[in-house]
Amino acid sequence: MFLIFLIILCIVIFLFSIFLYNPKVSKKKFFITFLYISFSAFLFYFFKGNKEAFFFVNSVEEEINKLTNNPKSLNEINPQKIIFFLESKLKKNPIDLEGWKLLARTCLMTGYEQKAEVHYTKALKYFPKNESLIYEYAVLKKKTDQNQGAIKLLTKINVKKTKHKDLLYFYLNLLKETKNYDSLKKKIVELQNNKNLDLYEKENILKKLELN
Repeated sequence: MFLIFLIILCIVIFLFSIFLYNPKVSKKKFFITFLYISFSAFLFYFFKGNKEAFFFVNSVEEEINKLTNNPKSLNEINPQKIIFFLESKLKKNPIDLEGWKLLARTCLMTGYEQKAEVHYTKALKYFPKNESLIYEYAVLKKKTDQNQGAIKLLTKINVKKTKHKDLLYFYLNLLKETKNYDSLKKKIVELQNNKNLDLYEKENILKKLELN
């Protein structure tokens, strides 16, 4: 990034020098002007500029790597730095499920609920059928009084096949709370036809719902 900044700056100075003194008219004046502006610009930036900005991502990555190698120091990581680091990392490699989860959860932990929603939405573009993402995002929507949005998300779940018991209970209980009784009846039938859960697990979900 620093190299790109230098290249752009040189191009700008070069064009500005041409504007002041056409090299076809006076190469000497053009060359002196170019060197003078370049030297002044770099000298000004050296004393006044924020040099750390160009290496911030690398420094944050080094800090996080050091701390994550020592589990006892994890609570020392600044959540803002984690958010910045993960946002930068996921721009380069968005196919990182755990990275999206950690980013969204960190946003929630620091009170950025809208930002968490944005990241859950982006994550689901890459992992549209991931049940844990759907579950976490639906819980967030319910927490922020977006029950219909949560239900819309949960319709992506195949109740006949999922093994995610917490997700199933959350889905059915939300239908109950919002008085979507027709949908609730259909989903209970689908739950009863779920071959990936045993009878005890199904009955336990219904018991928690106080429907059996």
